[in-house]
Amino acid sequence: MNETSTSQAVDFSTLDGLVGFQVRQAQLRVFNHFRKTVGTTGITPGQAGILILIRNNPGISQAALARAIGVERATLGQIITDMAAKAWVVRRQSCTDKRSVALMLSASGRTFLETVLDRIIVHEQAITAHLSTGESREFLRLLLKFSAAGSRAKSLDKSCRSD
Repeated sequence: MNETSTSQAVDFSTLDGLVGFQVRQAQLRVFNHFRKTVGTTGITPGQAGILILIRNNPGISQAALARAIGVERATLGQIITDMAAKAWVVRRQSCTDKRSVALMLSASGRTFLETVLDRIIVHEQAITAHLSTGESREFLRLLLKFSAAGSRAKSLDKSCRSD
């Protein structure tokens, strides 16, 4: 049982055994901490992920990026428009497909992302501080496995065994 701020006992016993509920609770904790720490830079967790993917895949098309993160192209288009307005991202015509738009970080976007990544590392350390290094790696491996990113989970599993 957990207590609310009014000291009324709340029975979580059924919810404590539900994966979906626990994943959502964890997401809320992570996002709230991100908002208070990294979010002060004006970036959301989703935007940070998109910037990292563009940095790691320069010239990626909007369509390929939308497929990779599982959002509609129109939704991603608006996100990219907002990022371009902040001078984080540059849109260019693809060299390989004239109908496609290639995405790259701008110089200011690269600088901004490096600052954000430093804060994200501190954020990640804070939210996993109660886990040992091994537990943290295992937790990440299981999350990757759970989210159907099996090949990435297997490569992380190999690195965990080498420690």
